[in-house]
Amino acid sequence: MGNRIIYVALWIIQIMSVMSLSGDENCDEALNAFATVSAAYTSCAIANSRPITYCENCVEIFIDVLNSYRNLSIISEGNSKCIDNFVNLDRLQIIETIYRNSYILWNRAKCNECFQFENSTLTTKISKETSQFHEYYEDFVKCFKLTNSSNLCPVCLEKYTTLNNYYTSISNENEKIGVCMDIVDIMNTTRRNWSKSCCKYRKHSEHIFLVTTLLIFVVTAIFYLLTCYFGEKKIPYILQQSRFAESLNHVHRSLERNSEVT
Repeated sequence: MGNRIIYVALWIIQIMSVMSLSGDENCDEALNAFATVSAAYTSCAIANSRPITYCENCVEIFIDVLNSYRNLSIISEGNSKCIDNFVNLDRLQIIETIYRNSYILWNRAKCNECFQFENSTLTTKISKETSQFHEYYEDFVKCFKLTNSSNLCPVCLEKYTTLNNYYTSISNENEKIGVCMDIVDIMNTTRRNWSKSCCKYRKHSEHIFLVTTLLIFVVTAIFYLLTCYFGEKKIPYILQQSRFAESLNHVHRSLERNSEVT
């Protein structure tokens, strides 16, 4: 009977040790997974920083970062979660800091605006606004590449205007930035290239404005010069103050009266 009790106790201890080892292995696997996807996410962000294609090219890795961090919060080690071994135990907060920085960078680029959500969960599906923008952009790029440089501006003006107007409509939606930085960077680059190539074409009517302005200035200057030269000059009339002289006369008469009396 005593031997049976000992065997049962040893068996229970062995099971507990295996369970503890399994928990440690699960936590280590979750931690290594988080380290791997965090490094991949950082590398992806740097590789797509210029031109900015960060949101669309790094969305899958960012979702992996979210999932791996969530796994650390779900998997248990003994009586606690794996995440409890890395959060709020020291000043460095390495795991939490890396996750927070990844999340802040994603939100700063407004990347969520370019993708769809399902059940409040981020997906890799492009949003309707982003898809429509890319369609207009591809039409403009085709026109830009296939059109002769001498006819580029008048031929592609309509497609550029359509693209620019649509971007304006979605970027100012509800008085907030409604597009991710990928689209913002594309539009900024497109506007710069269009300005270099087609600003002269769009400014040809300014010559009339400049000539009209110069003509008005010249006529105004001539009018003032003629007025000053031929106009009648009026000499200003200055009123002389006589109070002081009257006061002196009054004092003089008073002195004469006093002298006569004496």
